[in-house]
Amino acid sequence: MIPVRTRRKLSICLVDDDLVARCGLTNVLDNMDICIPIVCSNFHELIEEYLCYTLKGAPNFIISEWYKEFSDPDFLSIFRDSPLTAIPIIIVTDATRTKSVKPSHEMVIVGTLEKPIKGKI
Repeated sequence: MIPVRTRRKLSICLVDDDLVARCGLTNVLDNMDICIPIVCSNFHELIEEYLCYTLKGAPNFIISEWYKEFSDPDFLSIFRDSPLTAIPIIIVTDATRTKSVKPSHEMVIVGTLEKPIKGKI
């Protein structure tokens, strides 16, 4: 018998305070057969709930709306002490705000996607 490697399903944490946008992006990701173990409305909720939802391992990415808190030293201190610091983040924001996204060096932001996201990514 030849051992067969099984591919691990891509796992994403989704963070957005807009319920409609969150549902739309969840549907797009679900149609791509991507596992979405955590869906939160903000990063404070994600930090609090993270360990409960990731018993099977850390997600591959966090997809999040851009929050002004990402520039707040108090938030960054909380973030730095959380298990989220090693997870790459993809920012989703309006096309008009894409250039104003100024990530902190403490957050591993690997890219941005412009809203609205429709169909397949």
